Amino acid sequence: MIYWKSFQHQGNEFSLEHLHPKIWLYEQAATDTKPAIPYRIRVIYSLHCFTVMRDETKPKLDYSDDREVRTFCFDRYEWSKLLNEVIENLDEGHVYHTGRQNFLRIRSTSGSEYEVFFTLMKSKEKGVDLQLYVQSAYLRTRGSSPKAGKIRFSVIAYNTKANKPIKVHKR
Repeated sequence: MIYWKSFQHQGNEFSLEHLHPKIWLYEQAATDTKPAIPYRIRVIYSLHCFTVMRDETKPKLDYSDDREVRTFCFDRYEWSKLLNEVIENLDEGHVYHTGRQNFLRIRSTSGSEYEVFFTLMKSKEKGVDLQLYVQSAYLRTRGSSPKAGKIRFSVIAYNTKANKPIKVHKR
């Protein structure tokens, strides 16, 4: 697991502790016919949540992991402070299937759309049910979001844990 190091720039420190891996205790609400279902979900964040494609003209903003070098983005960094709240509220409303292997949650804030792309899979870690990997998160500045169909997070979590396929209804 990756614990992001703080970014240093012009004498300022930008802590990334809010993007360290964590366990989210999620509970699918009970219904009239089914009891509540508790989940232990490991949440992991990609460096794409606070960086952009590398800009070689700005080497002082380079940030890397063991796979790639990207450019630290101050806007994405500020928005990333909302990620824990966005993740912990995935059960409210819908998420969208992108038509690929991942899902999308859109949070509208002050006329802006903050898009959070993630995958969910069974965890191999003892005592953890699922692993949620936040692949990227950013403000949509052009074009439209890749939304193939709405789905509730509780359905994704249940089906993933039960090894069932996730059926997405087309919009």
